[in-house]
Amino acid sequence: MARTAYSGKWRTAAALEAAWEEYKEYCDNKTVIKTGFSQKDGFVTSEVPSPITYTIKGFALWAKMTERNFYTTYREKEKFKPVIERMKDECEQDAREKFEQGAIESKLAGIWMANYGYTTNINQMVDMEQVVIVDDMEKAEAKKTPLRAPDEATEGTAEADA
Repeated sequence: MARTAYSGKWRTAAALEAAWEEYKEYCDNKTVIKTGFSQKDGFVTSEVPSPITYTIKGFALWAKMTERNFYTTYREKEKFKPVIERMKDECEQDAREKFEQGAIESKLAGIWMANYGYTTNINQMVDMEQVVIVDDMEKAEAKKTPLRAPDEATEGTAEADA
């Protein structure tokens, strides 16, 4: 039997989209078993919904392939590019929604959202009169004078270092 030059699980963009939709359904319907204690019933075990976040890596593993294999096979093929772009966008949107709804702890936002180009850096304006250099703290306390930024004229001189 002759082997075709094209290797891949999905031969059309529609087939990849259908698989992506199945994966999202799998993620949305994931459950976990939780055990709790109540005074009335003792230990109680139940299955509760616990949706997981969509990721390309998760999709590849769900489809029984590696993320690297997925990208190597599909990323550069024109017919799959729009589907893969939409998949990435849906991953980002899903993660954002789950943070906003509290389904994912906000402590993890920096880690998760960094994958999508977001940052947790905060730009703060600092007034130089409020900056305290720890090494100069004792000197300032002894003199009981406020600390100030070194003048450009005295910076790096013995007078500035005193």
